[in-house]
Amino acid sequence: MQPTITVAPKKRNHFISYIKGYAIICVVLIHMIDWSNIVLTATGRWWKELLYPGVFFFIFTSGSVVYIAYNHYDTWKKPALKLIKRGAQIIGIYFLYSIIKLYIFDFTFEPYFWQYTQTGKMNLHNILTLQATSVPIGILVTIGALVMLSPILLAITKKIKFSNIFLSGLLVIIVYLAYFTNFSGPISNFLFSRNTIMFPLALWSIPFIIGYLVASLGFENKKLLWAGMFIPLAILYFLYLRQSGQSIIPSEYMYPLRAYYIIVSLAFMAVLFYIFYWLEKIKFKIIKYFLSLMRFLGDYTLSIYIWHWVAVDMTLWLFFPHYKMIFLTVSIVLALIVLLKKNKFLQYIENQV
Repeated sequence: MQPTITVAPKKRNHFISYIKGYAIICVVLIHMIDWSNIVLTATGRWWKELLYPGVFFFIFTSGSVVYIAYNHYDTWKKPALKLIKRGAQIIGIYFLYSIIKLYIFDFTFEPYFWQYTQTGKMNLHNILTLQATSVPIGILVTIGALVMLSPILLAITKKIKFSNIFLSGLLVIIVYLAYFTNFSGPISNFLFSRNTIMFPLALWSIPFIIGYLVASLGFENKKLLWAGMFIPLAILYFLYLRQSGQSIIPSEYMYPLRAYYIIVSLAFMAVLFYIFYWLEKIKFKIIKYFLSLMRFLGDYTLSIYIWHWVAVDMTLWLFFPHYKMIFLTVSIVLALIVLLKKNKFLQYIENQV
């Protein structure tokens, strides 16, 4: 009987790290702007909308990582336990952080929470029932749940002959349910946010599954395919908006997940693949340092995400009402993360240069 041979995992994909690095920068900037109470002009709000593809990439790359990191196993069952544990850890971070914050944070210092404290909704039950609008890091629950469910994607890849076609069909069904039906009720709200949930599970599975599919088909190695597919799709979508009398300029809230941002983000992803591809060809050291920083940020997105929220929350608590201090405190925390992982960061620079 021949022993089963497991193929060695691929090396870390730099382009996933680049996209993840871009994503975490956008997410941090969005939170700094939103929570600093800065009043933006119409032009400023337009530029801020351009950051929202980073939120899409935040979950999109989670799906990509699942494929690239775990598809090399000879069976989907081997990585399943790892993925379930990882997802449970992410969800656990959400509950741990939220509960600790509930009991140590004075919410009277933060106007955002007044809508909950004044109605008695800012409590343990509100957190445990996943009412994410009262706890801003609710995206972790969605990512954790998707990671726990991702062995299903691996099983489809391993067991079904035309797995990518099957997954594409599943994606079409989810898109149809999300944008072309109007079911109501608590289950529909939880899955597709028919009411107030910012990161409903089924709706945000769309970028997760797309990220998985893109990685399975080649990620940056198929950048010409993605450019030829997603950029024309975005152009056709813009023409449709113009024809129907709608503006092609982003001017509405992204959440829970507007179709506009799916299409725009995918087109922008194709552009980013080429941007980072060309940057890697440039020999200037400053460019190499920049790419090293992007890879570093991309590989430590979860740590950066958690600690930047600690900085935001502590600033709102300790420096109320000086909200703009967030720009200073978050910057200090990010600098400390790089400093504490200095040796690791230097390895990135050395490998890049």
